[in-house]
Amino acid sequence: MKKNTKEQSRREFLGKASLGLAGVALFPALTLKSEMKNFPSAGNELQNNRLQNLKYNLNMVHHNPGEPPFDTKYNDPGYLLKQGFNGQIPKIFLPCAISYNSYDAELMTVGSKEYSEAVEYAKKLDRLIEAAKKEQMPLFPFTDLLVVPKSIQEKYGKEMMADKKESVESVLGGTKLTVSILQKRTEEILRAQIQAIFERFPDLDGLTTRYGETYLHEFPGYAGGSPATNPTEHIALINILREEVCVKRNKKLFYRTWGFGQFHTSPSYYLEVTNAVEPHPNLIFSIKHVQGDFVRLHPFNPCLGRGKHQQIVEISCNPAGLYGKNAHPYYIGKGVIEGWEEFAWLKSEGPALCLRDLLKCPQFVGIWTWARGDGWAGPYITNEFWVDLNIQVINQFYKEPWLSEEVLFDKVAGQRFGVGGENLKKLRDLCLLSASAVMHGQTTVHATIRDWWCRDEYFSAIDLKPVVKADKSREVLDEKVDAVRMWKEIERLAREIHLPNQVDQEFMEVSSNYGRIKFQIIEQIWKMQLLAAQSEINKSALDTGAMKKCINEYDRLWTEWRKLNSDYACCPTLYRDDVQKYCAFPPFKEVLVNYRKECKL
Repeated sequence: MKKNTKEQSRREFLGKASLGLAGVALFPALTLKSEMKNFPSAGNELQNNRLQNLKYNLNMVHHNPGEPPFDTKYNDPGYLLKQGFNGQIPKIFLPCAISYNSYDAELMTVGSKEYSEAVEYAKKLDRLIEAAKKEQMPLFPFTDLLVVPKSIQEKYGKEMMADKKESVESVLGGTKLTVSILQKRTEEILRAQIQAIFERFPDLDGLTTRYGETYLHEFPGYAGGSPATNPTEHIALINILREEVCVKRNKKLFYRTWGFGQFHTSPSYYLEVTNAVEPHPNLIFSIKHVQGDFVRLHPFNPCLGRGKHQQIVEISCNPAGLYGKNAHPYYIGKGVIEGWEEFAWLKSEGPALCLRDLLKCPQFVGIWTWARGDGWAGPYITNEFWVDLNIQVINQFYKEPWLSEEVLFDKVAGQRFGVGGENLKKLRDLCLLSASAVMHGQTTVHATIRDWWCRDEYFSAIDLKPVVKADKSREVLDEKVDAVRMWKEIERLAREIHLPNQVDQEFMEVSSNYGRIKFQIIEQIWKMQLLAAQSEINKSALDTGAMKKCINEYDRLWTEWRKLNSDYACCPTLYRDDVQKYCAFPPFKEVLVNYRKECKL
């Protein structure tokens, strides 16, 4: 029998699905092989056979590069310990807190600006480490590889680079360093760096590697870049770090596979690299749960549950900065633990469809959640209601993975928020709706579009010509209408739910209102962009009558949104349509100006 492609599976699925009614999810609930109800036998089997493998429950706050740190309880090691986390991954720059005098005394002379700044930064890190040690919270800092002072780049850069070609990695804020770990000089400097880090900070429990994206906004006097961009280099880099961190110093090494190559997404690439490295109890590979970035409409990562090494799973509660950053409801617990609705046709090629499936895989030893951060800029929040809900459901799964996601949700809602009875039922309905309403409101299952049109706090001018060329304009517009209906249902549920904490109550209602307006604005953006795409592709006049209606509604919604923001102190900051940062398209306002001119508005 001919194997169906993903596109064929999607068409078959969409052919059977129908648009939901107001307040009803667009697609029916899924029954995945991984969904496990609370049957005692299943729970006992999991407890007896696999739960001993779960060792790591880690948490990180990824502060926005170049901005003040987030003011959040998730920075506090004492709070994390009370929540059941057993490791903290602070985003710090260890290579910028050491001198390289043991390697070359001329690089950072005592008393120089470079040396003095490194000494002061090291003192700051001492306070962070001391606070964690006081709470007995293990630290595994997120450490960029490779970051060095510009003096090293100037003196040894050519020896470190050799014939290395320019890579696709992203380096911002400092100077790009294009090097290869296969060069003797690069290896020497890396080993010297690891030695200096652990000599200066002996209380660190290990390291978490970061490469592929290096953001040096706080350290413009440094250069950075990945020394490994192909399998041969990764094998060499891992073996060096394994020796220096795991073997010599008996510290943990969490080697992150994320980057702009295939290490993160291709099982064959992953196995080619990791099979060439001997396992070690202190060596763990960290892999995002998505086959790609933290984006919807991507399969569960097929690299998970493979190979001979331990693995932890990365989960962001602010996925890729794409879905509101908890400024409005967006519940990830059901999708991550038991599978998203699109997994009915979007199958992973790996041994697991979702987090729960990994319980059968001996490689799975833990979870790493990102509580805050992931992306750039805003929207900014002052209440962590939705953050807490997402984090705590994943956290509860780590503690009791034999329970269904629904039971985990109920426990968290009861213990964290004091919600029960009819309020609990409505809160769950709201959360499940949000997972569907966000996805169908912001992207589409009917065509392939660029995810990054609406990242962080920016609305850009999404290109919807692929939708028009696929003759899916009607289906996509219906999808947006249905998403708005779901948001109105979310807004209604938020008003009907009664939380014990009045601060959370107000934020729940305001943020749900915020989300409804946001996605009504997005609906108008999609309508306008489809009108423009149809005019361009069909070489016909723009339908100015329809465009005027969209512009007027767009303006009305922005007025409503601004009023919400001015009326409620708890309201998150608003999006912007006049600028963009790392989006796929220009700011939406740039094309809107042209639409206004054509419509004589």
